[in-house]
Amino acid sequence: MKKLLITVSFLFVLLGTAFCVNKIYDIFAADAGAQVVAVEVMPVYMSDSSGLAPLEDASAESLVVRDKPMALEAVLFLGRNREVAEEMLSRPGMAGRLVIPGAGIDVALFTDGPGADEAEIRQNICDMQDSAAFFTDGLGMLIADHNNQSFSVLPQVQLGDKAVILRGHSIVTLECSLVTDGYNYGKGILDRDGYYITSYEEYICYTCKEDWNNVSVVGFRVLDEDYVI
Repeated sequence: MKKLLITVSFLFVLLGTAFCVNKIYDIFAADAGAQVVAVEVMPVYMSDSSGLAPLEDASAESLVVRDKPMALEAVLFLGRNREVAEEMLSRPGMAGRLVIPGAGIDVALFTDGPGADEAEIRQNICDMQDSAAFFTDGLGMLIADHNNQSFSVLPQVQLGDKAVILRGHSIVTLECSLVTDGYNYGKGILDRDGYYITSYEEYICYTCKEDWNNVSVVGFRVLDEDYVI
């Protein structure tokens, strides 16, 4: 009987200890929920003009996720995004890189280049290899390239296809939600009813069909943007 009482007492002590430990864990877990969670360690490369530190001065920084988990697509492209950050240092005017895995599109995006006006700058950007013009019409962002270069396979993009824009400091995850034809009148892309295509989605990719006025259009909505700090 004495051994039984000792055993029962010991079990009560264990249960009490487990309960206390669990309460303490709940308190700390609740506090941690409002904190920044470190996910991975990776170097980030920045230039003086972009606000990033020079490559030779770069040090490992924590990749942090604030208030949400990182998108799966962003996680898969962390290494590629690091390469793009380095590439941007050596290519003036480069603002990132568009990657549409399902269609095999991987092209550098440029906001600036040689030329006397905006039209000439965009034309010169598109004329270069591995180079797409990245600009706004005031409503949304447009990405343009020739149909015999990176956007030769743009018509192969399908609704629901995922894409990313690698910006070095962030990764924008996209989903195709619009596949149509448009009319380029020189100052924007219109649909058949005369509405700007950029009123439909946040990112519009387009390329010429039989001539520069008639274009193939693929629109993307933003699913997420993860910042790499």
